[in-house]
Amino acid sequence: MTKQKYLILSNIGIIAIVFLLNSCSSFKNNEIIIPIDEKTTDIELSLGEIDKYITIEKRQNSIDVTRNYFVDISEGIYPYIKNHTFEIPKEFELQTEKSIELRKSYYYTKNGNVKLILYEWNVADKSEVEKEKFKSIFLNIERKVTQKIGQPFFKKIESKKVRNDKTFRDDVKWQSPELNAYLFRFGDRNNTYNQIILAIYKD
Repeated sequence: MTKQKYLILSNIGIIAIVFLLNSCSSFKNNEIIIPIDEKTTDIELSLGEIDKYITIEKRQNSIDVTRNYFVDISEGIYPYIKNHTFEIPKEFELQTEKSIELRKSYYYTKNGNVKLILYEWNVADKSEVEKEKFKSIFLNIERKVTQKIGQPFFKKIESKKVRNDKTFRDDVKWQSPELNAYLFRFGDRNNTYNQIILAIYKD
């Protein structure tokens, strides 16, 4: 083999290795760390009439846990809460997999228009949950919302730099003419506290 051919083959090999490493790194940064049951992140990324969502919840065998009083929401989560007069929100609970409980709240006006869907993921009945489970749920939801709405305009991930003995809050926000979303996660590195909340809304 000539020296020139050897150099060409060596360069091709180096390029291939670099490409492979970059590809693996990119995949790792976007991967869902551990498997998630499909229904755990089965979220509605559109707003319509309340009857539509009641039908969906019945089909999923969700438990109706609607309270007999109005549950207020802060303007930090839903900036337009004072723009409308809402009925008592319809609330449903669904145990999506062994250790995860999902609560869904539908805020709708008198004419039945849903303006806000609030999702809340918690550990079910003080069960033990896999260490990376909530991180995987968070990444899965973030990916789905981004595919629907586009890139977020705000993102702050504290979990990457927080110390083991401290709690963190990760925030991601999206905005578009049709739909807005706000996703945030509370937790700690010791896996003793986990919660995710997602607000899907419009004015």
